[in-house]
Amino acid sequence: MILLPNYRGSAGYGQEWQLANRFDLGGGDTRDVLSGAHYLIREGLVDPKHVAITGVSYGGYLTMAALTQSPELWAAGSAVVPFLNWFTVIKNEREDLQHWDRENFGDPEKDRDLFYKNSPFFFLDRIMAPIQLVCGANDLRCPPGESIETQRVLLAMGKRCDLLLYHDEGHYFLNSKNALDYKKKRIRFLTEFLQNDGKQGSA
Repeated sequence: MILLPNYRGSAGYGQEWQLANRFDLGGGDTRDVLSGAHYLIREGLVDPKHVAITGVSYGGYLTMAALTQSPELWAAGSAVVPFLNWFTVIKNEREDLQHWDRENFGDPEKDRDLFYKNSPFFFLDRIMAPIQLVCGANDLRCPPGESIETQRVLLAMGKRCDLLLYHDEGHYFLNSKNALDYKKKRIRFLTEFLQNDGKQGSA
C-alpha cells in the first residue's frame, strides 16, 4: 500500500488550499502527512510496525519533519535532496529561493521561533527509525551540507543514517545511471525495514 498525500500547500483543491500552509511550512502540511499514515493504520491497510516515509525535495523535508514530529510512527525513512534547517537553507540556497522563502515563511531574525520549531535538524534526537539521505553535491536548492551534518549528528547519537552523495549531480539527477542507482538503493533500504512475512506497508 502506497499513499501519496495531497497535503495543504499542494495544488488541486483551489487557491485557499494551496496557501493553507503559508507561514506554517512544516507545520500543517506535516500534520496532513501524519494523518494519512494514521488513516492507513486505523483502516487496517498496513502493518502499524512497518510503515515508512519517503519524499523528494520539499517532500524530503517533510519526511524529516514527520520523522521528528512523530518518531514512533515510522519503521524507516528516506529523504531525497532534502533540507532540514530553515536558518541555513535560506542562507545558502539560490537568491530567488531565498526570496520565495521570505515571502512564504518569514524572516529568520523576526520569526526565529518559527524557523527553529519547523527545522527538523534541531530535533534529530527524537528520531527512532533508520534514515537514508540522498544528495547531489552541486545542489543549489537544497545544499547537501545539511544532510552531511545530519548524518554526522545521528551517527554520533548511535542512530543509523546512510548517506548517498552523488558528486556529479545537483538538485535534479540528470545522469540516468545515478538516478537509477539511487532509486534502487532507496527501494532496497526501505524494503529492509518493511518486510514482515511477505507483508509491506508504506506511506
